[in-house]
Amino acid sequence: MTAELLQTDAAHTGASGPASTAATGGFLVRTARPDEYDRVGEVTYLGFGHGEPGATQPDAERLALLHGAAARAEAGDLLVAVDDSGAILGTASLLRADSALVRQSRGGEAELRLLAVLPEARRRGIGEALMAEAIARARTWGAPALVLDTGPQNERSQRLYHRLGFDRLPERETIPASRGGLLAVFRLPFG
Repeated sequence: MTAELLQTDAAHTGASGPASTAATGGFLVRTARPDEYDRVGEVTYLGFGHGEPGATQPDAERLALLHGAAARAEAGDLLVAVDDSGAILGTASLLRADSALVRQSRGGEAELRLLAVLPEARRRGIGEALMAEAIARARTWGAPALVLDTGPQNERSQRLYHRLGFDRLPERETIPASRGGLLAVFRLPFG
């Protein structure tokens, strides 16, 4: 599923890109509003499975990052996918290269972090639509590429990144993953 550009997101002060709607699926991708930041943090936490029974809980630093939507918005573009009622279904953080929140960016690359979709909203193309919007916005920034990382066991996300044209960069895989192994690094060059 690809995102189809619809309108400029003028509702958010400082918005830097267009809003998108999925060709099907009944949701809109746009910049998060400040009044939504608390819910974006909750969706990020739940999207990473921490709200499920028996789930391991993140350490304090990771918990602050998951709930730190305002900081992520200041560091770039905080994207949300919302349904017709305005409920947030998913989110992604597109970060500028000079942000303190990047961990893989080099040479001016934009970085995507914390792509998360609520468990009950999965398999509707929301993650792919958030990715498409992040790619489009990173290109408008003039970034040479978009880089991201994911857990080595996250095969579903890795298939999505390959389908969108990202290449895996094993030579840049140096950060330990929480469940063992090293975070898998992916890069999509522009131009």
